[in-house]
Amino acid sequence: MDIRLCSTSKRHLTCMAKWEAYTSTIITGSVHSQVASSHKLLVEKNVQYIKTLVDITLFLSCQRLSFIGHEESRLSLNQGHFKEICSLISKHYLEFSEKFQNTTNYTSHAVQDELANLCAENIRHKITKEIEDTKVFGIMCDEARCFRQEQMSLCVRYTVGLNIVEQFLRFIDVSHKQDAESLSAHIFAYLTKNNLDTFHVVAQSYDGANIMSGKFNGVQAKIKNKFPYAIYTHCMTHSIHLVVIDMCKYVKETTQETRTVFNTIEGIYIHFSHLTKNQMLVNMQKQLGIKSIHISCLSDTRWNCRLKNCEAILHNYKAIINVLQEETDNQTDRNANEALGILTNMSTSSFVNLKKYIFYNKYSLQHV
Repeated sequence: MDIRLCSTSKRHLTCMAKWEAYTSTIITGSVHSQVASSHKLLVEKNVQYIKTLVDITLFLSCQRLSFIGHEESRLSLNQGHFKEICSLISKHYLEFSEKFQNTTNYTSHAVQDELANLCAENIRHKITKEIEDTKVFGIMCDEARCFRQEQMSLCVRYTVGLNIVEQFLRFIDVSHKQDAESLSAHIFAYLTKNNLDTFHVVAQSYDGANIMSGKFNGVQAKIKNKFPYAIYTHCMTHSIHLVVIDMCKYVKETTQETRTVFNTIEGIYIHFSHLTKNQMLVNMQKQLGIKSIHISCLSDTRWNCRLKNCEAILHNYKAIINVLQEETDNQTDRNANEALGILTNMSTSSFVNLKKYIFYNKYSLQHV
């Protein structure tokens, strides 16, 4: 048979095509392996994308920033911290941008909540592992009232090596009932859920409310029934707060001085909350070479804000006096009388005792 006829036959051409296809698969891989490689690459890209979203979640949580914005549509000027950070990253990383620009990009409110919950669960798991090494820990609870529900904050105190560690676990919804039986049941349920009931609770600390501290029917008694070594300690910070309140209540002179000091501090905050007044204070601080420390509004629940405001007043004392003196001398502002009243109060002996107040508060906080 003629060789030339064989090389052009249909069967020969089919075999040659199959042979060429086979030799190419040795280099590029089979169709199955190519599909598998493509799938593997897609999975890696998806994993990297979700890892980035988790990092954003951890960053916002550590910085105590909100996730969701008021308006999160693509036309919004501010889509909220979570989506705005995603937009920023997508400008610099093409692979992230490709996923983020898709319709399904896993940045909805539900996904953000799920990511935050998963991160919180992972942290609680690490805390449980640390407690597992020591086998003993203490619990601390306090009221954490929310706008819509009554909550109880639960914290644990334990040691890592020779270091004392205090960690917040979670807020527990106790809106249904707030008696000792119900509160202790919530604590037991949470400890059981996180496998912490298998270790020894050797300490418990709450405020002095009878529901929490009651020796026979309080939460501390019910905890001690299950964990006999759980010694109850009245929260030292609550104790100091009660001492200060009682002292101010029964010592009339001290009450008047304290009221004058904090009313004046509140007046200073209100006076310099106006933009023009605040700018005058900032300019005076620059002239005197004083580092700017802001005065905040006093709060009944955040006790340390009073100490911080006293420190801010002492730090800015000269600048505040100079600005108020200028206002009263010029008398061009309708609030000159207000400035004169604050200036008069700051000249009293009550403000001389601010340094003593700060010293005793710092000493108390260091020994709580």
